[in-house]
Amino acid sequence: MPSLSHDIVVELMRNQSALVRRLLPARLRRALGEAASAEAASAELSQIAPTEYRADLVTVFRDEQGRAMHAVILEVQRQIDPDKELSWPIYVTAARRSLGCPVLLMVIALEPRVAAWARGRIGTGHPGFALRPVVISPGRVPRRVSARAARLLPELGVLSALAHPTLAAAQAALHGICDLPEERSRLYYDVIMDALPEPLRRALEADMQHAEYRTEFARKYVAEGRQEGRQEGRQEGRQEGRQEGRQEGRQEGRQSAALELARAKVGELTAQEEGAVKLVTDPDRLTALILALGLARDGQEARAALSLHAALSR
Repeated sequence: MPSLSHDIVVELMRNQSALVRRLLPARLRRALGEAASAEAASAELSQIAPTEYRADLVTVFRDEQGRAMHAVILEVQRQIDPDKELSWPIYVTAARRSLGCPVLLMVIALEPRVAAWARGRIGTGHPGFALRPVVISPGRVPRRVSARAARLLPELGVLSALAHPTLAAAQAALHGICDLPEERSRLYYDVIMDALPEPLRRALEADMQHAEYRTEFARKYVAEGRQEGRQEGRQEGRQEGRQEGRQEGRQEGRQSAALELARAKVGELTAQEEGAVKLVTDPDRLTALILALGLARDGQEARAALSLHAALSR
C-alpha cells in the first residue's frame, strides 16, 4: 500500500495540474507555451500482458484544438526500488503509444538518496535507447513561496512545506490555503502541521493565535486543541495533557472534515455510515480516508471507501 505521504503528494499534483507545469524544466515550459491546457488523464498503462502497470498520475497538455502536445507521467518515490527500472520505460512507451505525443517521466523524490538513484540512466539494452527521469528533489522545490504565489498555486506552497519543513515555509503555505474549500483546506493544514518538527509546530500554533489569517477554521482548530490540553493539564498537572489536547483537537477536525466530505459525495448519511467515520481513529488512516473520499467519483465509491477504512480500523 502506498504510504500516506506518497498519497498526499500525488493528491497535490492531481488537485492542481498547473503545479506539474511549474515543476517542468524551463525549456519544456517554453515549448508548451501559455495556451496549452493541462488535464489529469488515466494512470492505467496496461499492455497486452499479464501484468498491470499503473503510474501515480498522468497529466496531458493539449493545444487550443484539444490535441495532445505533451504528457507527463508522475511518480512519487520515497525509497529506492530497482523494479521501477523495469517498469518506468514501459510507462513512457505505453503512454506515447496511447496518446501519440512526446512523454516525459517526472519523479518526485524528497529524500536526497532516493533522488540521486532516480536520476540514474536506465538502459534497455538497445543502443541509444535509455531513459533518464526528470527528478524533482528538495533543491528543485522553492524553499519559501511568496504569499501571492501561494494564493495563486496553493499546492506549491504545501509541497514547499513538505520539502523544506521550516517555520517560514509553513507560514507561507498556510496563507495560500486560506481561500480553498474547507475540507481541502483542513486536509492541507494537517499535512503542513504534521511535516513540522514539534518545536516549530508549537511556534506556528502560537503565531496563529495572533496572526490575521483570512480563514477562521485554522485558529479555531488550534484553539480547540489547546483549550482541551489546558483543561487536561490542570487536572493531571502534566505537560502530556496539553499535548494530548492538541492531538485530540486535530483528530476532531479530521473526523469533521471526513464527515463533511462524505455528505458532499453521498448526500444524507445513515447512522451506520456516520459511525463508520467515527470508527477511524488513527490519524494516518483518517487522512487516507479523506483522500479516498476526495477521489471518489460517485456515492457508490464514497460508500466503498467508508466501509473499507472502517473495516481496517476495527
